[in-house]
Amino acid sequence: MMKTTITLFFGWLSIVLLMVSCNKNLQVGQDPYAGGQGSLGIGFLGNFPTPERARPGELVEFTVRGLTLHRANLEFFINDTPVELVSVQDSLVVIRVPEEISSGNAKVVVNNQVFYGPRLQIEGDASFDTNYGMVNGFNGPVNDFIDHLGGYIVVGNFSNFENQANNTSTFIQGIHFIDANGRTSSRMTFGKGGFGINSIARSSSGSFLLGGALSTFNGRPVQGMARIWPSGELDTMIVEVINTTENPLNSYDTVSAFNAGVRGSIVRVFGAADNKVVAVGNFDHHLHVDYSYSSRDNRHTIPTVARSIVRMHPDGRLDSTFLYNHSGANGVIADASQMPDGKIVIVGSFTSFNGRPAPGMVRLNTDGTIDETFAVGSAASRIQRISYNPVRRKFVVVGNFSSFNGVAAKGIVLLSENGTQDETFHFGEIEAARPLYGQLLNNGKMILHGTFERYNGVSRANLLLLEPDGSLVQRYNSFSPFTGTLQKVLEATSSTGRPALLLGGNISNFDAHRVGNFFRMEIRD
Repeated sequence: MMKTTITLFFGWLSIVLLMVSCNKNLQVGQDPYAGGQGSLGIGFLGNFPTPERARPGELVEFTVRGLTLHRANLEFFINDTPVELVSVQDSLVVIRVPEEISSGNAKVVVNNQVFYGPRLQIEGDASFDTNYGMVNGFNGPVNDFIDHLGGYIVVGNFSNFENQANNTSTFIQGIHFIDANGRTSSRMTFGKGGFGINSIARSSSGSFLLGGALSTFNGRPVQGMARIWPSGELDTMIVEVINTTENPLNSYDTVSAFNAGVRGSIVRVFGAADNKVVAVGNFDHHLHVDYSYSSRDNRHTIPTVARSIVRMHPDGRLDSTFLYNHSGANGVIADASQMPDGKIVIVGSFTSFNGRPAPGMVRLNTDGTIDETFAVGSAASRIQRISYNPVRRKFVVVGNFSSFNGVAAKGIVLLSENGTQDETFHFGEIEAARPLYGQLLNNGKMILHGTFERYNGVSRANLLLLEPDGSLVQRYNSFSPFTGTLQKVLEATSSTGRPALLLGGNISNFDAHRVGNFFRMEIRD
């Protein structure tokens, strides 16, 4: 053993000596770090400014070392917005908050070197409602929600809320009911619920319609659609089926009373007159189960051609008086909105509907025919979202387009009910970004979400509250950041009685507050 160790030692020693010999004549290159800038000795000392919250025009102190020698080359920013330096001392900097700014971290730049500091919260009149009862929220995206019994039915792709589900006795799958203050309410029970719900609507009878890609609801098979009672239970019926076993109980089955589905996906579902149901989406067939030829385990489904939109009777049968066997859209349907008179506007990336020109947008009458009075002209070919405000009687249309009906547009237009553009709305500069969702509020303001980081040259969150003419008022836009995507907005009231907005989507952060895909914003007028 000792002999082996000695042999290995001299072997390694020989390798080392060989390497030294080989490298003896190598040229030493230039120092790659030569000429680099030395440390400037600059650094923020405190975790918070004084005060921690401020309004435009107010003075704020930051403790920063090493700035005195660099006063001439010093730049100070809050959320990438340059600010006025009032005084610079050895370890204290006083800045004045500019008139146009949103919350964010401090930053010092000296000779192209950047030093980051603490966050300054800019006070404003639109803010995260800290009195809202929701803490952890939903563990997955919220797709839609609707008011009911003083609270809200929330649907989406989630499996938990406030960590209350346990998958044994408490299920929160794709649908949940919360009270006005964001807490779980027992006024509705959904059993095991269902995954893949994109849309919820109220029927003319008061029940609720669900649409999306869901395959079951509370354990019962469905085909993209379901109807639930105001109590939350699935509307079911008992049918006679073929019994393939010796058990007489298998001669009957409890199934969804709304016997309908689609081959494809549903984007929106709407209630129609006489308790009928309208579904809009990217599908090509309506599906109906014939239970006289079905067993409990195998169902005989009858497909009928129905593209893009379908209207059904209360029992789910196809309403053949509504665009029967039509060709639908020649592209992708992205969204749809229903007006109070029952007309439906469909938007997406298509150029024709039922063989008629329809560049990204079409409105259908209650019988399914194209409404020729909807004066959108050439519209735009790539529209992604549409919303309608019945109080203001206007649409917000957003998408990936640079013109609408031949007029320059930066991915957003405000339309009157007849389809003409509201020329009083002038959207500001957002550089290379684009809007993703917009909703007009009852007071005429608009809440808008997009990929933008600046509006008219000022750093902002990618969530804006705009005035009716498209201008931005500082006191409603001091918040930042907004992280995620917005799917739905409803107007509400805060715990203090002020106006508020409920926002749902795939949202993780708002104004430095952790968000579980749903939160309430308070607005102080």
